[in-house]
Amino acid sequence: YFKDLYSETTLDDNDDYQFFNCRTNITSLFDLFSMSKDRAEFKKGTEPWYIGWSNCVPEVSNELRKHYKVPYFLGHSERTKLDWMFMGSPGYKGAPLHIDFVDHSSWQAQIKGRKKWTFAPPPECWYECPHSHKIVVEPGNIFVFDSSRWYHSTEVLEGEYCLTIGAEYD
Repeated sequence: YFKDLYSETTLDDNDDYQFFNCRTNITSLFDLFSMSKDRAEFKKGTEPWYIGWSNCVPEVSNELRKHYKVPYFLGHSERTKLDWMFMGSPGYKGAPLHIDFVDHSSWQAQIKGRKKWTFAPPPECWYECPHSHKIVVEPGNIFVFDSSRWYHSTEVLEGEYCLTIGAEYD
């Protein structure tokens, strides 16, 4: 789906989109779209992967947003035109512990697969909240957090591949 969607655009490797390869050898959307069919379908014996990217192509945003809406509990929040996609193999460690350099809190919607999130408090909260917190999100779950303050990591759980969509809001 994504390969077809992006093939109808003028995206090239020089465009200003962020790509996270999360410990894989996939370094761009072009690598993602040119991987073998077996690896793309997570066949046994192929190298697992987990990646994320920011969508900066207006035509793609318009098409993707036909498939989802801003979570109802955010009201009429303004959101950026920048959506995030995260995909990965079942059972693969996703993103390592990090914080995001973004301006607003974000919402994350789990579309397919199950993902475990681990949150570690920001340093100023260590004495009040010294432990990390873990949640498992299932398809249909949506949550909001400040990814620029809370350290977080992810792991795709066994079962099916993972697909998550997220965006900032204010």
